[in-house]
Amino acid sequence: MGVPSVIVVGAGALGLATAWQLRQSGVLQITVIDAEYPASGSSGLSVGYLQTQHLTPFNIEIRAVAMRTFDELARDHGLEIKRNGYLRLGFTADQVRTFERSVEIQREFGITHPRILDPDALHLLVPDMRVDDVAGALLGPEDGYLDGHLYCQLLAEMLTDRGVAILPKTPIHDAEELSDGRVRISTPRGDFEAEYAVNAAGAWAGRVAGLLGTTVSIRPERHQAVIARLPHPLAYAMPCVMAYSPGSGTPGLFFRHERHAHLVVGMHSLEPVGEVVDPDNYRRSNDLEFLEEVAERFQQRLPALEEAQLGGGWAGTYPMSDDGLPVVGPSPGRPNIIQANGAGGAGIMLSPVIGRVAAEWILDGKVRCISDPEALAPARLVASTPPEHA
Repeated sequence: MGVPSVIVVGAGALGLATAWQLRQSGVLQITVIDAEYPASGSSGLSVGYLQTQHLTPFNIEIRAVAMRTFDELARDHGLEIKRNGYLRLGFTADQVRTFERSVEIQREFGITHPRILDPDALHLLVPDMRVDDVAGALLGPEDGYLDGHLYCQLLAEMLTDRGVAILPKTPIHDAEELSDGRVRISTPRGDFEAEYAVNAAGAWAGRVAGLLGTTVSIRPERHQAVIARLPHPLAYAMPCVMAYSPGSGTPGLFFRHERHAHLVVGMHSLEPVGEVVDPDNYRRSNDLEFLEEVAERFQQRLPALEEAQLGGGWAGTYPMSDDGLPVVGPSPGRPNIIQANGAGGAGIMLSPVIGRVAAEWILDGKVRCISDPEALAPARLVASTPPEHA
């Protein structure tokens, strides 16, 4: 088979990253369509963490693959990454042992900068943070965050420069499979035909899947973040701090540097435990209950900054799969409809590896960039036995 043509539905981080991986692999006929504008959904509302400080081999592996692309974009294309470090807190000896194993696994993937901090070292790094209840922490000093809008803008500009059409305000009205197996998508701008269609519609992925003649179970969960205005500028750069334990089933506090005397604060989970909303109609500002919970946890964790004022927050969506892992690969029964969604609150972080996995399914019919692509494949969600990686 020759080089295929592809329509990508969704111009957020996952869709643009998929288009970029396809273009880098020599695909010339790529069209990206979006019902609104690039990064107008979850990608533009993301806190933007970039880190490999996860706990299981597979989750570390996919983040390591993604981080290599971010490093390349920073080096070769000027992507701005704020490398203020990423800090995962542990509250038990068992969690610290898991952190130690994470450091070992990361080294196997060529990531050598992470290390374990004891409470004394943690206090020196973040002197305003309470550490008397912390058993230890996992630090990635070269990790950090980026601006989701700027990341998507960079990808869009590079794609446009290489001849890829990115069409905003182009919602899908209908779609059909043609007699030759190609996909025809109808929009207000006219019809588009290609051999493959990629569903990278984020919180709208379930609806788009239905229009494409497939199904995918994506929960658009509402999550919130807020700005903490500090009583005085810090004398150090606040790292990205995460007090959430993957697999706990309970959201945890996070905070990070944002700008002069400001932090971003919120609650995070990689598990499908949040409020499911209509992505076209949900409250975009903070709830009082959320602000009260965040204020209480913030004061407990950062008592020296208890005079901070919370305000100017927002709400966005985590597009969550049923098991918390991304959904990437051919749709059961429709191998030319590729799903690339379900990354939840890790969409920015995982977008390069999701894009690469989707591109390899299209170009090769198999995936080489990660060890277990079936763990992300849509077929797993209809299988009787769930994967062990969530």
